[in-house]
Amino acid sequence: MFKVRPFESKTLSWWNDERLNIDMHPPYQRRGRLWSPNDKAYLIDSILNDFDIPKVYLADFTYIDSPLNFGKKPYAVIDGKQRFEAIFDFFDGKLMLNEDFIFYDNPLLKLGKLSYKDLKANYPKLSSKFENFNLSVVTVITDEEAKIQDLFVRLNRSKPLSGAELRNAMQGKVPPLIRQVASHTFFKDNVTFNISRGQDYNAAAKLLLLEFRGRFVDTKKFHLDRFAEEGLRTESVDFENASKSVISNLDVMTWVFIKDDPLLKSEGPLTLYYWFIRNNREYLKSIREFIITFERERASNRRRMGKSSELANEELLNYDILSRSINDKASLVRRYSILVRRFYEFLNIPDAENIAKKQIASSI
Repeated sequence: MFKVRPFESKTLSWWNDERLNIDMHPPYQRRGRLWSPNDKAYLIDSILNDFDIPKVYLADFTYIDSPLNFGKKPYAVIDGKQRFEAIFDFFDGKLMLNEDFIFYDNPLLKLGKLSYKDLKANYPKLSSKFENFNLSVVTVITDEEAKIQDLFVRLNRSKPLSGAELRNAMQGKVPPLIRQVASHTFFKDNVTFNISRGQDYNAAAKLLLLEFRGRFVDTKKFHLDRFAEEGLRTESVDFENASKSVISNLDVMTWVFIKDDPLLKSEGPLTLYYWFIRNNREYLKSIREFIITFERERASNRRRMGKSSELANEELLNYDILSRSINDKASLVRRYSILVRRFYEFLNIPDAENIAKKQIASSI
């Protein structure tokens, strides 16, 4: 079943009262809170000044008992989450009109930086206009996950969706496993890089791909997408086994890294750190100290390079150059070889270079 039809005209006040009946976080949704306060205030500006705003698309679960009703609510947002969030924020007093707001029906009114509560107290006709604005909503009635996800992708094709967001809307075994990995506390508590556009999904996909292959491979968008497509063509349990291994390793990594760890301010080295910790669990107590020391040496080496190339360590310079291609297999292998050998030397382990070579050989 797949039906798309206009929803009965309802006011913003009605939708505000219904907000608890709307699943704002279905699996196929892009992340919320991407709009700046200025962007959200501009939507309120458009509403108050009678401009048309784009339609909102909702999955409607009031007609059928659909397995797609993950949130167990009557409605779920397919497209329009940012608009709903802006509207609800204005109702809640979390959002004010932009300072340069002009009400075209009466430009002399000074309404900039006023909240909904201010309008209701001082300009009740204007607050009523906002409350009674009819939101254009289209509902989708379906029990086919492929159709609802396909609709999301089609609606957003002209928008700058990230690869992770589009991958998240794909079918098969892999996208749910990516979401499962990305929901790990490691991505909530330890990393400090921005995850608002699915960077945690992207990182989780890379970790799953490496674990599934059991070695270093290219982790570019093309390879991540192809990996996700593999889940459409097979029922292999290897995907679930890879997910379990990643989650187990992330459990360990939450012990190695601290909360909001400055070592994790970029997604770039995460794949490398993951593989490094995965293969050296017996030395966990020394890993973070080593990484801190290694990063300090790199920073110091760059400063020496700024003064004279003869003072700089060539190996560390090569590591920096290789770090510009974080998704290339060759870059991963070469950086890993530098990292793991220096780690064994840091631990004063005899024959560090040969031990490192054996570990590297099992990773390619």
